[in-house]
Amino acid sequence: MQITLAADGDTCTLHQKTVSSSTAFSIPIDKPALQSALREMLLNPEQREVMIEAVMIDRSREGLRVHAGNGRFELPYRLLFAIVLEVAE
Repeated sequence: MQITLAADGDTCTLHQKTVSSSTAFSIPIDKPALQSALREMLLNPEQREVMIEAVMIDRSREGLRVHAGNGRFELPYRLLFAIVLEVAE
């Protein structure tokens, strides 16, 4: 599985690719704001959730979950660090 984060102006999109499928999840905040919120969650293990406008990020045992609208995107810890450490475009 591969997960990437793409900037789309004032929004961003998480893309997940596997051998058999591809998924895109649009998030109504910009890429730097999402990366900052993910970093905040990783730096504070006691924090259970964070809200950025209409987006919520919470913690599960396997990773972080991004909630936007009626959907949710799971970010496993093993794939999350590359997204958080990625240099802004």
